[in-house]
Amino acid sequence: MTSDIINKIFDWLIAFLVSGLLVWFGITQPVFSFFSESSVPEIDTKKLQKHVEELSQTYAPRTPELEGIRPAAHYIYRQLTKAGQTSGKKPKYQAFWTMGGGRYSNVIFQLGPATAETIVIGAHYDTHNSFPGADNNASGVATLIELARSLSVVEKDLPIRVELVAYALSEGSVLGTKDMGSFKHAKMLKRKNREVKLMISVDSVGYFTNKPNSQQYPFSFMKLVYPTTGNFINITTHLQDFSSLRQVKKSFKKASNLAVYSVTAPEIFPNITNSDHINYWKHGYPALHISDTTYYRNKNYNTVNDTADKLNYAGMAMVVQGLYQTVMDFPKSKGNYIAEPEQHKIWIINPKDRKN
Repeated sequence: MTSDIINKIFDWLIAFLVSGLLVWFGITQPVFSFFSESSVPEIDTKKLQKHVEELSQTYAPRTPELEGIRPAAHYIYRQLTKAGQTSGKKPKYQAFWTMGGGRYSNVIFQLGPATAETIVIGAHYDTHNSFPGADNNASGVATLIELARSLSVVEKDLPIRVELVAYALSEGSVLGTKDMGSFKHAKMLKRKNREVKLMISVDSVGYFTNKPNSQQYPFSFMKLVYPTTGNFINITTHLQDFSSLRQVKKSFKKASNLAVYSVTAPEIFPNITNSDHINYWKHGYPALHISDTTYYRNKNYNTVNDTADKLNYAGMAMVVQGLYQTVMDFPKSKGNYIAEPEQHKIWIINPKDRKN
């Protein structure tokens, strides 16, 4: 009798252990690859810092209600133009109207072969309320610009079309609506029958710290499998796109020594649906979100203290390298070639918008 009880307890313990391992694997998606001295380029941290300073100081606040958002778009356009000098490629504006009658534009920069198969990497350039928005999300836009510069150097060797997009609207009451710049962009791609193999939302990627207990989580049990020091980058997605997440995570680990963790969870899980990737899900495309975990780490997030001096530009540079490696690791596109019509600028640039 005693032997039967012991056997049953042992069976339950084994079942509990196996279930725990399956849950751990499913949520964290561990990959076993390491920094391999890959051929990623060096990233100029001073350029990253310059972009963040310009966007969070000269062009802040970047909200629909205030004047900073349109000059910020022009700044991004000019910087992407400079970044594309090596490849000869230039950015375009994608104009759209909101339901309230506002007129805004995404800034789009395309590189690589003109095939229907596409990788989209995007970052919103507006801010929450009237905050400086250095981490949210000048950091993402700065990363996008310097990624454009790096990919332009190897433009002829890119395995697939890459579309880098700075989104006009994402924050506040716009989040989750059809007025988001990313919704307008995803809808356009769907209308054009573009085969988006992956979309990556780069949203708040500049805050890293080695301070103990600096990393918080929505659930305390997560501290059992994730670090309590906020010196890593995090990749999140819903359950359907776990294979895409693993692919990106492997590339990031190859590109630099930056620690990379991930969360694969249902969409009801906190912080899974808080960025532009959700609009690509709505159009049937695989998508994920890369961030420094925002307010779970950065106490300056969406406050007046979210300023350029608080960010870690060496960490941001490694995010650029990870994205670069992600693009280069994609299999060569075999899709049909398509023509892209030229899109023209929609605003007359006022003299006050002409800032370097």
